[in-house]
Amino acid sequence: MFRPTPLILAFATLLALLGSRAALAHSVWLEANPQGPGHVVRFGGHAGVLEDYPAEKLQQVHAYDRQGAELGVVRHDRADGVRLVPEGDAALMTLFFDNGYWSRLDSGRSENRPMDQVPGAVSGVRAVKHHKSILHWNAQASRPLGQAFELVPLADRKPRAGQPLELQVLIDGRPAAGIALAFDEEGELARSDANGRASLVVRPGSNRIWAGQRLAVSDDPRLTELSTEYSLVFHADE
Repeated sequence: MFRPTPLILAFATLLALLGSRAALAHSVWLEANPQGPGHVVRFGGHAGVLEDYPAEKLQQVHAYDRQGAELGVVRHDRADGVRLVPEGDAALMTLFFDNGYWSRLDSGRSENRPMDQVPGAVSGVRAVKHHKSILHWNAQASRPLGQAFELVPLADRKPRAGQPLELQVLIDGRPAAGIALAFDEEGELARSDANGRASLVVRPGSNRIWAGQRLAVSDDPRLTELSTEYSLVFHADE
């Protein structure tokens, strides 16, 4: 009978851990609705793979016009993704998506419940996602919108492909150092400095810039880690 060696067991454990982390490394973002007006809320992870999601996880939606005034948004919850139609010409839109608690067992399997509700759980993550789409680039694009975790471009003008774009990471409105940034979760390309600033070279077409942070939690029976991820989307001309 085959008996796994300690090396094989260790490797399997590592794969399970990496798979669990990859399952949590998902972003939420907006795309133009291909079937009508407005936008579709997308949820997915690496390599552009999209996943279904419960509509109730999308908890906040905001839209702003070119002067920074907030607009109403008509929401349609559908099985193939939430549709959002701003009531006016939106320059900016933001989302907050709570992916809930994910508890991991020794086997590597994860359940979408807090640790204190999963017997045998060895770790737990609460995963929250923030998003901003810049639909029209003007002075409002460089204005913080008060998101708990936010990427703010430090440029009033729309960037062109091949040019560096300076960004500032804000957590609770304050500059945050040491935050990793990347395109589409491809792997860290920059890290924010002591003033929360980082720079990335803009790509042609649609840009989706990711930022994220993981914090250990020791005083909550529901989790051992808080994961916060952000996506900033805009279009750049060549």
